[in-house]
Amino acid sequence: MSKLLKLLTDTPMGGDPYIQTMTGLVISLIAALVLPGVMMLVYRISHDSLTYNRKFNVTLVMLALASDLLLALIQNNPLFSLGSLGALSICRIRTNTRDPRDLGFVFWALTIGIACSLGAYPVALAGTVALSAVMLVFGRTAKKKDVLTMVVRGEKEQVGSVQEVFSHTPGSTIQSKNLFQDSFELVYELRVPESVEENLLLLLGGMEGVHGVNVLAPQTKVA
Repeated sequence: MSKLLKLLTDTPMGGDPYIQTMTGLVISLIAALVLPGVMMLVYRISHDSLTYNRKFNVTLVMLALASDLLLALIQNNPLFSLGSLGALSICRIRTNTRDPRDLGFVFWALTIGIACSLGAYPVALAGTVALSAVMLVFGRTAKKKDVLTMVVRGEKEQVGSVQEVFSHTPGSTIQSKNLFQDSFELVYELRVPESVEENLLLLLGGMEGVHGVNVLAPQTKVA
């Protein structure tokens, strides 16, 4: 155990060749698998069910391992290694991400792979801890600001009662009001906590003359 700790702590902070033996390669691959595992957990926690993409999450681990192996193949020249990674940008993947934060996770995965390949485990560990803390704090905050769209349909005589309910709901803004011969359709934009949303669904769904209450997904970029 002491030899392993010495091996990890005596490695360079970055920039110098490290993977020159099979032992170094195995340790590097293990680190490039464990740290992205933490990143996968953070990705899952900081995303909700509407923006979470399980396949993309697994791909992040593949990116870390692939960049680690690529740099290991040409470890004798780290500058050329980084240049090779840049050359790979020629391969353009036309896949839109659902959340702008996903691009940051891609760079995070690549950074872990590069750091592990260079033996810069302190950098990889410190970066993972710092980024995890940032995403857990601000990721949770972003969830509370999701914009929902609620569509209420029912008999025309109940339109006033429905509007009265929303008038007493802070964070609701009417987007569309359609009145037909015997029915109505109201579209509201909501910026409310999940508990308020559930109360609205129960209240409106139990009103006489209301035929349907639909909640649409938050505004996200879907591929």
